[in-house]
Amino acid sequence: MRRLNLFDLAIIVLIVASLISFSTKYIEKEPVDEYTYTGSQIYSAIRFFDFSDGKGFRYLVNVDGSYTSDYAPFKEQGVVVGTSSQGTFSMKLKDGRLLTVGGRTAYKEDIASKEIKVTMLNGSAVHYTQKGFSTNDLVKAKSTIQNTSKFLDKYNIIDTTISGNIAVDGNFPKGIAFEKELSDKITKDIFYLKDVKVISTDNGIVLNVSGLGANDFEILQSALSSYSPTGYYFSDFKTVVLTDNIPKDDISQIENNKFEGIIGDIHVRI
Repeated sequence: MRRLNLFDLAIIVLIVASLISFSTKYIEKEPVDEYTYTGSQIYSAIRFFDFSDGKGFRYLVNVDGSYTSDYAPFKEQGVVVGTSSQGTFSMKLKDGRLLTVGGRTAYKEDIASKEIKVTMLNGSAVHYTQKGFSTNDLVKAKSTIQNTSKFLDKYNIIDTTISGNIAVDGNFPKGIAFEKELSDKITKDIFYLKDVKVISTDNGIVLNVSGLGANDFEILQSALSSYSPTGYYFSDFKTVVLTDNIPKDDISQIENNKFEGIIGDIHVRI
C-alpha cells in the first residue's frame, strides 16, 4: 500500500476545508440579539432604534457615559421612547426618569454617551388591527386581547402591545394640569410603555397609548383606581404580538389565516 506523502495530505486538507465551507455557507446563523455602538456612532444607533420600533420589536439600551451638567459618570439601563434627527434620543429609566442622550461630544442633552449597548427581547413581531370592545375591568380586557393572539402561542408570546384610544368613564378631574399629572404617573409606573396622552372628556378621560403591553394592564388599572372608573371602551387598535423567533416557513401560513376579532391583514416581522 502506498504511503501518504505531503502532496496527498495537502489535497485532503483542501477537500475537508471546501466541505466545511460549503456546509456552513448554507446553515442559517442564530440571530444576533445584542448590538453595540460607540458614542460617535449615535446616528447609526438611532437608525437601529427607528428600524426596530417600526418592526414592533422590544429592546433595552444600556448607556455608558457621563452627565453633561457636571461630567459625573452615568451607567444605566432603560428603554428608548423617542428619537431625533439631530442625533439624540430620549431614554426612560426603570425609576421613571426621562433623559435625553447624545453622542460623545453632546453638551445640550442630559447625557453624553461613550457606549450604547442594545439587547433585543423578542425575535419576531406579528402585527394586526384588533376590533374594539368595551368592558368594566382591564383584567378582562387583557384576557380578550390575549385570547385573540392565542394562534401564536406555540412561538412563546412574550407580551402583546396595543396602540390606540381607550375611553374611560369615571370621576376624573378636568384640566391640563391633571392630564399631565396622570400621564406622568402612568409613564413612570409602566416601564415599557412608549407614550401616553391623557385627554379630559365630559364622561371621564381618553387615553391615547403607544406600545401599552397587556402584561401591564393591572398596573394601569391600579393607577386609575382612585378615580372609580366604571367602564373602558377600546376603539379598533393596532396590536403587536411579541414572540420568540418565527421560522420563515411559517410566515405565509400565519399571514393567510383569518381570526375572529382581527380586522384586515396579519403581518409577520422577523
